[in-house]
Amino acid sequence: MRTFGTREDFLIPSACLNSTVSGLVSRTVLRPGLIGPDDFHGAKYYRELADADVSRSFLDTVTACFPDVRAQPQGDPADREPDWSGWAAVQRISEEYGIHSVNLVKPGVGETTRVLLRRVPWRVLVRRGADAELGHVRLLAEQRGVPVETVDGLPYSCVGLIHPHYTRGATGDEGTAV
Repeated sequence: MRTFGTREDFLIPSACLNSTVSGLVSRTVLRPGLIGPDDFHGAKYYRELADADVSRSFLDTVTACFPDVRAQPQGDPADREPDWSGWAAVQRISEEYGIHSVNLVKPGVGETTRVLLRRVPWRVLVRRGADAELGHVRLLAEQRGVPVETVDGLPYSCVGLIHPHYTRGATGDEGTAV
């Protein structure tokens, strides 16, 4: 896309805190218990997390930085053109690792964190040289018994792979890897 803040891959609060920084609303879901039969996607409201909600504080912190942010894009305008390298990497990884489903390849530090916290992780791919920003990913992988592979040429700092033998939404017995 042509409008973005950065091409850098870094952890954003919603990757760890989910609904508690998003107005207590989940990411989109496609589950019959949460949406109607004619709906496409829905979202769940987590009323029970109201005491832990920091959405207003998060927004106040972000908006306080607005005066310091330049309104005009910086750098080379040609860099604003999509190069599809991220999507190509997801497709390549899906095939190289025998997953054959791009839906089980979760690129970026935020998605990798979510895989390690909430899914059945199979492995984590880490771009060579990106270790400084990924201490929490390595710690979570170690705690879950998930192998971490260093890979050259990733357009993301890391990629989480969901175990290919588990269905969408699986979290694993006792929250551990298989």
